[in-house]
Amino acid sequence: MQALWSQDEASYDGDFVSFGASWAWPKPAQQHIPVSVGAAGTERTFGWIAGSADGWLTTPGEQDLDAKAALLRKTWREAGRDGSPRITVLAGKPAAELLGRWHETGVTDVAFGLPDRAEDEVVGYLGRLAAKLGLC
Repeated sequence: MQALWSQDEASYDGDFVSFGASWAWPKPAQQHIPVSVGAAGTERTFGWIAGSADGWLTTPGEQDLDAKAALLRKTWREAGRDGSPRITVLAGKPAAELLGRWHETGVTDVAFGLPDRAEDEVVGYLGRLAAKLGLC
């Protein structure tokens, strides 16, 4: 995708995918599109992220986030990467105390599911969620 997003005519030959001359338009406005890998938090996953991506998208039932976030940051540093990886948690039930703990752990983003309802109901839900999490 990085090749398609950044080159007028792109081709790629990798371990898992190969494609000949291809074009994708329109191109993104920003120079670098961050790529997060959604997978279980394992050493193998984190090695791949540190070598090829910008962050980790947890699985919905991921356990022991503190230890896994620490392992990802360690793997990131050992790969010679600057800064810190993005860590996005797919959260279940919203809880303000979890947000604080996750922030201390290095979590950068949290995603909650939204109800499949009419716009006004979703907007109302977002207001209640923000209030519950102490964001407003």
